Amino acid sequence: MIWRRLCILAVVVLVELVGLGLFVKGFFPYKRSIPGFARPQDQPPDIGRIGALDSEIAPQYDRLVVMLVDALRNDFVFGNNSAMEFTQGLLREGQAVGFTAKALAPTVTMPRIKALMAGTVPNFLDAVLNIAESDTSSSLKYHDNLLWQLKHHRHKTINMFGDDTWLRLFPDIFSKTDGTSSFFVTDTVEVDNNVTRHVRPELERSDWDVTIFHYLGLDHIGHLAGPNSPLMKPKQKEMDDVVRDIYQMVSHQDKARMEHSPGAKPTLFVLLGDHAMNEIGNHGGNSKLETSTVFVFMGQGIRGQPFADRGKNALSALLTREVPQINLVPTLALLFGVPIPKNNLGLPLHELLDAYSDTERLRMLQLTASQMFGVVRANDPSVKEVDVAQVARMAASDCDKASDGLRCKYVAALWAHSKCAPAATSASKGLVDGAERAYYDFMEQANEELSRAFSGYDVPAMAYGIAVIAISTLALAALMQNRLRGDAGIINSKAKRLALSLPAVALLVTYIMANTSSSMIEEEHQFWYFWVQTMLALRIVTAATTGGAVRTGMQMVLFRIVRAWNQTGQNWPGEIDIRFYLNSSHATHMWALGVATVVAFNWYVHWMRRLMRQRFGLPGSFDGGSSSPAYRRLCAWRWIFRAAFAYASFGALAYQMERNRGWETLGMPEWAWALIRAPMPPGIAAMARSVYACVFIIAVSSALSTRLLRLNCKQGMVGAACQTAALDVLFGMVPLLVLLSRPHNIPLFALFAAIFVLFFPQLLPGSSGCRRQEEHDPAWTGRHCLRPSKTLVQFCLLYASFFALGNSNSLASLDISNSYAGISRYSEALVGVLMFISNWAGPLWWGTAALASTALAHGMEQAEFRRRLVDLVTAAHVWQACTLLSLSVVVALMRTHLFIWSVFSPRYLYQVAWFAGYHVLFVTVGSLLWL
Repeated sequence: MIWRRLCILAVVVLVELVGLGLFVKGFFPYKRSIPGFARPQDQPPDIGRIGALDSEIAPQYDRLVVMLVDALRNDFVFGNNSAMEFTQGLLREGQAVGFTAKALAPTVTMPRIKALMAGTVPNFLDAVLNIAESDTSSSLKYHDNLLWQLKHHRHKTINMFGDDTWLRLFPDIFSKTDGTSSFFVTDTVEVDNNVTRHVRPELERSDWDVTIFHYLGLDHIGHLAGPNSPLMKPKQKEMDDVVRDIYQMVSHQDKARMEHSPGAKPTLFVLLGDHAMNEIGNHGGNSKLETSTVFVFMGQGIRGQPFADRGKNALSALLTREVPQINLVPTLALLFGVPIPKNNLGLPLHELLDAYSDTERLRMLQLTASQMFGVVRANDPSVKEVDVAQVARMAASDCDKASDGLRCKYVAALWAHSKCAPAATSASKGLVDGAERAYYDFMEQANEELSRAFSGYDVPAMAYGIAVIAISTLALAALMQNRLRGDAGIINSKAKRLALSLPAVALLVTYIMANTSSSMIEEEHQFWYFWVQTMLALRIVTAATTGGAVRTGMQMVLFRIVRAWNQTGQNWPGEIDIRFYLNSSHATHMWALGVATVVAFNWYVHWMRRLMRQRFGLPGSFDGGSSSPAYRRLCAWRWIFRAAFAYASFGALAYQMERNRGWETLGMPEWAWALIRAPMPPGIAAMARSVYACVFIIAVSSALSTRLLRLNCKQGMVGAACQTAALDVLFGMVPLLVLLSRPHNIPLFALFAAIFVLFFPQLLPGSSGCRRQEEHDPAWTGRHCLRPSKTLVQFCLLYASFFALGNSNSLASLDISNSYAGISRYSEALVGVLMFISNWAGPLWWGTAALASTALAHGMEQAEFRRRLVDLVTAAHVWQACTLLSLSVVVALMRTHLFIWSVFSPRYLYQVAWFAGYHVLFVTVGSLLWL
């Protein structure tokens, strides 16, 4: 019967996966773009010089150096605490022009490089493909981009050194390359040295025209320790030294080249970032900190406004001098005299066009506006073409019609430009300024409208996906109802009423309602924090004994500490929390709490051995008593379990202290630390692998000792083996979670364990170990429907723990700093698994706690435990199916909402991870191991 139900459950879940695939296909299609590449002969005639034989504008530069520093936040260059003194000096003296470049979500490397080179708003799905190094589907090989234009229309030789994402995006473009993987975030030194070693040798050669240097070390420091890390300023100084070397080299070369060849043009040097980072060093979302990166333009011909104030606050104005990041593309295309890529949505930076005459500048704006009008027509075929030669007569049309607004603005700009034609060299400043304003007015509105509608949704696929998910949700509900009989289940068929408790119904209804609000999605942690405390408060009110109420009150106090540990969400992530103190002024306490946590877990695991002996009545209840070989093997496996747990837990803590120099924070001499870590293998990666090996030994020893208990214990004690095994798994996974968590989060697992143990008095130290049934007060019959079960409270704790560890529904909170523990070569599968464990550490622990809770409450009979476990898995899938269905409907309805890509889309991606990674792989497949 159980296996039949599991087969039905598997089929329904597979159907749900099909529905999810249909919806994702419709909601996350690849971006619609204009095919082909722009050509000079396709450019419109110069409306300022109709009939002129030559309207081509000479390029201002003939060489380009791009230095891209990953995650270069604007205050790292312009701020008072910046260590980039040389760059700041150029800006103060007016020898460079700086901007705060605003990136759009998702703020990860691949879509940002696409934006910087193609001028487009990338597809949100690129955020997922960003981590897949083997992916080639996101390549720009057949999409118009700035590098293709430079290579094919100016015959530039292009080299690239650094992040190998460029090699995937632009195959067959580069003449010389040396790519480095962007995902070994533990490397902050060699990854940049591999780039810097090419700077002087390559730039001193004469066979290059465009060179790109992409540095990753600063981004890696952010992921590992945040923007306030002691490593951050030295890294900024290192980057500033590279800026100085490049600037001085190209300046000296330009002087020599232009003296030798009068037709030579200078070199443009651009320092920029692809995205920034938030207060904990991550990125991917759309917060101000994550989207505020930099542009700094340097080279001959670049003349900024010198700052009269040469003090520390001199550059603070640049922190608010914001321009869209995609404006780089048309600016560079115009400065180098190549066609603007067909799908560009950026506007030229007028500060860099001042060296051109009014006539040339207006022609540049006409070319940009014409290219952008082509994008408008490609997205709306009903917009009519504009004949530039007939623009004077077309200007009389009514431009107030909403249906033709963009076209009319384009015509108005052309008409204003044409009025400057009769005397282009001496046109009044007012006419020229008016034409420029008209062009920018059109381009800004076109950019705004096109950015909102950059993807074409496959609505039928989304509708089919929702329908399939709805069918699977109903099927799961029916499966749960048919299995649970009598007064259980969803509906009590005898009493004709809901059998679920009122808190469970209220939780589901309010959660579905919360998913319709962008603010509630951003601050979902507040929802779960509220419900955890509400559920615990209801358990106090409905407690049958004073002892139960006191224990629940202690749980509320402990959870209050948990929720204060990490501030998360979008509105208050930078507020002072416990994490802040542990990573700054109280770093010593952080490591002391880590040591105390590991010691406490080892003590409790040792105490559980005595609890097991009392529970089973060992060795008396064992066939053959203490003299039997099976009992001696049992004792051996339990000792192996405890030894492996001790080595793994202390090894995981030692790994964290080695990687983060925690022993120095504690004031420990180097010789003392070397003595302590002597049992661990040399090398940071080997330390992590030894922990993995011990966790495997823990699993094997637990499984074998459980099997011995089942085979040799007296009748009626077999079910208790399930309880022991569940507790073994619950505490045995702690070393793995400590290894893959941030150091300041390690004590949270001790708080989780304390909250869990308080649910079961028999697990409290000092108890007799006898199983106690919770008392019920028959005088109040309404108490049953108001009292949340332990499982329901633990379910709320499961979701709350995800946010308590510092996660949110923003891609910026994804922590990849621990995804490479023990890995020496990049592997998408291994990194993906470790990243999931690292970010879902809290839910993984509480999911296992729910299993242990089921065993402790119903595990005296093995058959009953199995039935309860299948019921639990089915209920979990009903919850996630309802959530997925409601969220799919909301996302479909909100697809034109302002926050669709910054709020709803990341939330949907997280739901996909919850469904596929957590509920299918962990909950369902993991539960099969117990059956």
